[in-house]
Order: sequence, then structure tokens, then C-alpha cells
Amino acid sequence: MIDGKTLYSKLTPDDVADYVLLNGDPWRVEMAAKLLDEPKHIAFSREFNTYTGFYKGVRVTVSSTGMGSASAIEMLEELNECGAKVVIRMGTASPTDDVDFSKFVIATAGMASDSVSIKYAPANYPIVVDNKLVQSLEESVKQSGYPSVSGIVYSHDGGDALTSISKFGAYRRSMMPDPPSFEKRYIKMKYLGVRFTDFESAPLIKVGNLMGISVGALCITTTYKDRFEKVMHTDKELYSEMENALCRLALDAVVIYDEKYGQKAG
Repeated sequence: MIDGKTLYSKLTPDDVADYVLLNGDPWRVEMAAKLLDEPKHIAFSREFNTYTGFYKGVRVTVSSTGMGSASAIEMLEELNECGAKVVIRMGTASPTDDVDFSKFVIATAGMASDSVSIKYAPANYPIVVDNKLVQSLEESVKQSGYPSVSGIVYSHDGGDALTSISKFGAYRRSMMPDPPSFEKRYIKMKYLGVRFTDFESAPLIKVGNLMGISVGALCITTTYKDRFEKVMHTDKELYSEMENALCRLALDAVVIYDEKYGQKAG
């Protein structure tokens, strides 16, 4: 810390609750903060936008990480300095099978091929979510009436996705005699039992386990079965509804966890 605050997110231990919700988008934090009682804006430094307040009597911090495992793990490092105990990533993901946009996905375990978490532990280090946190997330979604699936999340650095949909990526692939297939990657992941993919969940769970922080993930899928038509671009009203539900259900899961397992809010 520098002058009592974390290096990048500018937080102090007093600013951070035991329970923290993380997501990539700084503006989704604003959405979640509206659900809090007595929300206090702590800081908006770089990609890290942070509020702390109360939800149904439980003190909760909500913050952003930006996109990718590097900034997400940096934020987790700084939350660890501040004493965070339980972290839930609430974000977006792509399904590997017939999980359509109207469903939530909950991580029970993970696979990580990112370039950051491997610096903390080898690729074959087991990535398993605390079952108490999984059950709390599942109960929260079940009570809401929304459909959901639970399973393995595969997190990567995003190169395959970007080179599949970007203008330069399409050009580059057109020049290759045998370009890598984004679709084949998903078929392989489905064969391995992976239910959804993203950039941050598995690395956060992995590093959190090493730190002694219980990390879970609740995501909404942002693509249809073909995985190439982004719902956020084609059905903005539905996406907004699901984003609001994501924030509320993650907060409800915190309350369920606190009531059942005695993790007192800080």
C-alpha cells in the first residue's frame, strides 16, 4: 500500500467489506450500487470503480476489474490486502452447448489457460469453487425463477475470440492454409464437460483459493447457440433486464451465504 491505500484501486481496509462483488464493466457497478442502502462511492481509479454499502443488512463492496485475468487478479490482490473474505464474479460468458441467453450459469469448477494465473500455480492446479458458495448462488437463482445451469468454466486470454470476430482477425485467418477453428474449440470444451467460457472466472477462483478467499462466479450468457451473435447488440432490452437481475441475484446470494454459513459482514 501507498499512504494507506492500495496501489491501483485506491482502497483501504476500512473501505472493503468481507463480501465483494466483482465484474468487468465499471458501469455495471453503478447499476449494482443503486440496489445498496447507504452506498458510499470509494474510488474510481483506472478500471476499478468501487462502492460499499448494505444489502438487506449485510455490508457489501461492489467493484470492477476491467477485462481479462491480469487486471482481475490485480484487483483480487488488492482486495486480499484489504481483508476480503468472499468474492463473487458477476459477469458475462459464452455457452458451449444449448444454454441460451435466458439462463444464468454458475461455476462449480474451472479450467484456466490465461497467462497470469499460471504464474501463481501450475496449469494442473485444481480449480474448485467452495460448495457453500455454489449452493448459495444456486439457491438465489432458483428463488428468482430464472433458469440456470451449473458446471465447469473455461477461462482464456481471448485471442481465439478476438481473431474470430475482428476485421484484422478475419483477414489474418483468410491468409492461413488451415486457420484455427473457433467452433472446434467449443466442441472440444463441450466434450470436456465445460458449460461456459469467459476471461476471468477460473483465474480468480484459482488465485482466490491460494489466498484463502472463497471465489465464485455467476454469469449471464451473451450469445445464442451459434455463439457469434451477441445478444447485447441485438436485444438491448432483454440484456438490460438480465444485467439488473444479475446484480440482484449476486447480492441475494451474499445474504443467503451470510445467513447459512455465519460469515459475518465486515
